[in-house]
Amino acid sequence: MSRDNVQSLSSVYDYAWQEAYRHKWIESEKQGRDLGQLAIRDWSRKHFMRFYRWCHWQHLTGRQRFIEFSSDNFGTVGDPQDDVELEIVRLFCNGQENLEIYCSAHGRGWPLERVFDLLQSFDINNTRPDPLLD
Repeated sequence: MSRDNVQSLSSVYDYAWQEAYRHKWIESEKQGRDLGQLAIRDWSRKHFMRFYRWCHWQHLTGRQRFIEFSSDNFGTVGDPQDDVELEIVRLFCNGQENLEIYCSAHGRGWPLERVFDLLQSFDINNTRPDPLLD
């Protein structure tokens, strides 16, 4: 999808609130009572960072544009080309930081220059989220 074909900008936080409320509804149904803010906090604590990184990945690959990320890096990363890249993307989307990913790659004997290049394209340090809840 080209940059010109993107329908509109979305907000990670709008989507995150939708997911948090969906989680609240599901968990409240399971318990047979309204769990309220407790369930929202539970989703935020357990899932927000991975959700945020997944949205970041969608932005980087050009699938969905989010206002929280720079328009300069929209669609700048392609899909993983092999198992190494796929695992790096998985670690990134699971919320791991640069150093954790780099150390994991070193321990597995992956080509570190390639890992470094991918991490630079992810720009983790300049895309840190504000918490969903304070």
